Amino acid sequence: MNDVLQHDLRTLVAWVGEREGTWLWERVRGIDRAGVDPAREAKSISRDETFAADLFDDAALERELLALADRASADLREGGLLARTVTVKLRDADFTTRQASRTLPEPVSSDRAVYAVARELLAKLRAARRAPARLLGVALSHLVRGDVGGQLSLLAPERPATPETERDRTLARVIDELRERFGPDAVARGRLPG
Repeated sequence: MNDVLQHDLRTLVAWVGEREGTWLWERVRGIDRAGVDPAREAKSISRDETFAADLFDDAALERELLALADRASADLREGGLLARTVTVKLRDADFTTRQASRTLPEPVSSDRAVYAVARELLAKLRAARRAPARLLGVALSHLVRGDVGGQLSLLAPERPATPETERDRTLARVIDELRERFGPDAVARGRLPG
């Protein structure tokens, strides 16, 4: 970036052309004329954590995953959204970044459901390569509004199995209400059944 900052607009345009030179000159100076739309719908919600010291222990990684799933699903519910896809990202100590995703037959929003899927994905990533982890992340995508019903199939005899129950959704709403009333640390999960 410093290499570009030392050159004027005319020099950059001469080197790479009008459009690219102007774009580059503006970006390195923090100029962006694109508008910001605060009402734009989120395409995904993610939470990740970079560790001060690399983690190798599966139990420690699962504890971190639980906290990330809890925070991401709370953000999801706060936005009145449901997610169909859960993704787990793992960055190893050597900076190799890997991820695994699963798209569910029905959208979910509870931390229990998100964690259950994320835990399976983490196990899959760890089985493929056992290395100390530098970063762990959970992303929720293929978002839909919570008040929008799904399209029912005329040919399917029954709804596909989903990792989320009505009890999960009710419990998640109660936890959200307690946190809103008493603060974000008012209720914490010790461990979710897997």
